Amino acid sequence: MKCSVRVLVALVAASISMSLLGPVVVSAAGVPSSTASLRAQAVTIHQMPVGWVAEAPRGDPRLGCLAALMTPKGVKETHQEQVFFAAPKGYPIFDETITTYSKAKVAYKKVATAIAKCRTFKGVLTGYPVVGTLRPLVVPRYGSARVAYVVTLVGKRITVKTDYLIVRKGSDILGILEGSYPAVSVTQFLHFAALAVARVK
Repeated sequence: MKCSVRVLVALVAASISMSLLGPVVVSAAGVPSSTASLRAQAVTIHQMPVGWVAEAPRGDPRLGCLAALMTPKGVKETHQEQVFFAAPKGYPIFDETITTYSKAKVAYKKVATAIAKCRTFKGVLTGYPVVGTLRPLVVPRYGSARVAYVVTLVGKRITVKTDYLIVRKGSDILGILEGSYPAVSVTQFLHFAALAVARVK
């Protein structure tokens, strides 16, 4: 069961992240914030608790109204960077994305509006149907604007919770996610969030 929990938690969290991101962004030339600079601003493995490891996110991005949340229509994405870390037993996991847009304020407003409307959703994970719910999460003020939610995904074999924070800071929009079982430590999540936002200039 421990192995199954580890795999499922990682898949759920990664699937939520991949669903939110949508298509991979191809870097555009001639914009101020380059992919290299975003990479330098992302949280590093050295800032994570002892024993955590960097992994490549993997999952199934078919999660209803969360699909492509961070790729709003009418706004061009210019660069994107993502990091994904996991604790020794496979969970909790931490996922951060930093995305730049042609119009960050417009992009953030569209993302915030879309997620506010996405209170329940259905999807498929490893071949099994799942049902998800979102509820607002109260967090401190970060950046220029922020919204946060607890995402609960219920499947045939397990229930996984994920805390998700979206922050606009300047021309960047951060997606900060921690997933765990049976629940996320809010204290740890807020610590990770503060680290991530502080690194973005």
